[in-house]
Amino acid sequence: MKKLTKFLFVVALMFGGWALAAASLHVVRAPGTMVFGYVPFKVQLISKNAITFRETYVDTTKWSVVDAQAHKDFLNRLDQLNKSDLVAHIKPDAHASAAPAPSKAVEAPKASPQASSETPQKSIFDFNR
Repeated sequence: MKKLTKFLFVVALMFGGWALAAASLHVVRAPGTMVFGYVPFKVQLISKNAITFRETYVDTTKWSVVDAQAHKDFLNRLDQLNKSDLVAHIKPDAHASAAPAPSKAVEAPKASPQASSETPQKSIFDFNR
């Protein structure tokens, strides 16, 4: 009975760790290849801003501009981590009614966090702020 209790405890901790890992990462699939063309798909792990089970697996291979506008928080996180190349294949169509997202070059520069009264949103992985 004692061994069974230890086994169940270890299994519960293992599944709990997997659940926590799934809640803190985006698994992003993008068009392309990996490992010098030997793997026929491109998958990357991206940390989330908050622990949640929303958008744990994101397949961007068939996204359009409309899909990109529906996932603005995800796209902002990719911009923060300089991983915008995962959604570089999304280009506005001439026939689409949706307007393209503004580029970073057009945006006004932000004031430093010390100068403004509001603090930037912390990620669960920001240890030095």
